[in-house]
Amino acid sequence: MDQMEPIAERGAVSSVAPNQFELRGKDIRVSFSTTSITGDPLMHYRDRRREVNARGDEIRQVDVGIGTLVTIVLQSNAADAEGILFSVLIPNALITGKDQRVAIKTLGITTRTPGFIVPTTRQLETYSEVNLTGDGTFVVS
Repeated sequence: MDQMEPIAERGAVSSVAPNQFELRGKDIRVSFSTTSITGDPLMHYRDRRREVNARGDEIRQVDVGIGTLVTIVLQSNAADAEGILFSVLIPNALITGKDQRVAIKTLGITTRTPGFIVPTTRQLETYSEVNLTGDGTFVVS
């Protein structure tokens, strides 16, 4: 019996998930690529006080059901210094047809952990959030 190849329906629209995100919010700019020419994810973070580049294993990615939570270390928790992490929730998105980008609205979360911990009953992490907007694109790497 002859096998027939599927024929694309007339008017079918192709879609792709974005792999590059450019986001900004109050005093924060974030660039995140799910992959690069080396295959590693890349993240660039900048605010008024610091600028951090992370790649590969320096970037934690966790699927949390409502998107992917992407986290980097902004300041290591060493000796008496507090630790600072930055996380961004990357939502699931699609770019379809002739569109070249998709608008993104999401959240960034800065987490602070204490340096020297005095043994008292208290919450150890504190969080501050920022609304981020920007766009997602698909880049061939």
